[in-house]
Amino acid sequence: MRLGFIGTGTITKAVVAGMVRFGVPFDRISLSPRNANTAAELATLDGRIHACASNQEVLETSDVVCLAVVPKIAAEVLGELQFASRHHVISFIAGISLAEMRRLVQPVDRVARAVPLPAVAEGKGSTAICPPDDVAKAIFSKLGEAVEVDDERKFDALSAVTATMASFYAVLETQAAWLVRQGLEYKAARAFLSGYCVGLAHDATRTKQPFSEMVTQCMTPGGINEQVHTELSRRGAYEHYAEALDGVLRRIQAR
Repeated sequence: MRLGFIGTGTITKAVVAGMVRFGVPFDRISLSPRNANTAAELATLDGRIHACASNQEVLETSDVVCLAVVPKIAAEVLGELQFASRHHVISFIAGISLAEMRRLVQPVDRVARAVPLPAVAEGKGSTAICPPDDVAKAIFSKLGEAVEVDDERKFDALSAVTATMASFYAVLETQAAWLVRQGLEYKAARAFLSGYCVGLAHDATRTKQPFSEMVTQCMTPGGINEQVHTELSRRGAYEHYAEALDGVLRRIQAR
């Protein structure tokens, strides 16, 4: 597989590093000259990785092309390129639909969307793919969990859920600040909570149980987990998440 990347930012760096680290098979990886320092750094990882002189050279030396430019310049960047029918495009660009992407990369027939996150460099996390795509799945199933969906509404919903990263860390910061008020140093509070979350995440990945069952298993009747869960439920804390995600989904689908 000859793979090319148009756009050499954080996500491209994570995907390429993950591919090398976890042995995803490829014959060549071609990188665009944008962010030359990152391209040069990635080229040192493997002799089959090359920094190209232009985006068009990336296309000429690739069969599978991953698009990783920011949305506001996507039309401009792609409009300057000559795609071929042999190309297989995987777009990481948020907010550009499959129909619009097909228009931008004519005459390409095979187009998919994917949402890889930086954790793919460590072989962790999840990547949403739409529509089901054998090449994208072959790459991202080795870099964590590859979740394929068959229509863009489902894909948009998965994209919306990635908007909870900041709130996830905000919850941890709230707990850390509470521990500091109880006399702990922030460094110790942070270390404890980081390890605690790793344990919970591990439990989530080692079983296929519904999360609702895991909630129940964590609670001893009359215990402290039940106390906190009941209090947050009574205050409607969890419903706020659904309402916030509804707003994000509306924003995504309005683009």
